[in-house]
Formats: sequence, C-alpha cells, structure tokens
Amino acid sequence: MYPPNVLEAKAKEVAADSRNALIFAGIGLICFGFIFGFLAFRKASNAIETIDHYQVATDKRGLATAAKIWGIVDIVLWALGLLSRFYLGW
Repeated sequence: MYPPNVLEAKAKEVAADSRNALIFAGIGLICFGFIFGFLAFRKASNAIETIDHYQVATDKRGLATAAKIWGIVDIVLWALGLLSRFYLGW
C-alpha cells in the first residue's frame, strides 16, 4: 500500500520516538516528572499510532508501551509528591 521508502522512513521514526520516549521517561523519574512524563507519553503514543497505521517496526511496540507506562508513572509520582508537599508540609 505504501512505497518501501516511506515504510523505511516510518520505521526509523518509530525507533527514534520509542528510544526518545524511554529516555524522557527515565529522566522524568529523576527530575521534572510532569514535563518529561508528558513528553514520554506523547512520543510513545505517536510511535504506537505509527506502528498501528503503517504496520512497521512492530518489534518496537513493547519499548513504546513501556515508555508510555513509565511516563504515566512519572506524572503520578509527581502529583503524589506535590500533594504530599501541600498536605503533609514536607
């Protein structure tokens, strides 16, 4: 359905988005969880959408899913830390 050069470009895009999402998620655990968690979630979502649409780089789906979950964990931990700071006075 798509030319081979388009599929190859999309496969490279998925690999880069998955890798970057995982990096953002890892940084988000250390600092700025809300910002990096959101970036990780968006990049991973884009990678998964591209995989579904073009059927390329299906081996990267697990990496993208892990980064997406890790991004959600970053945001949740950031929110819990913020709430504990306000309510517990830490």
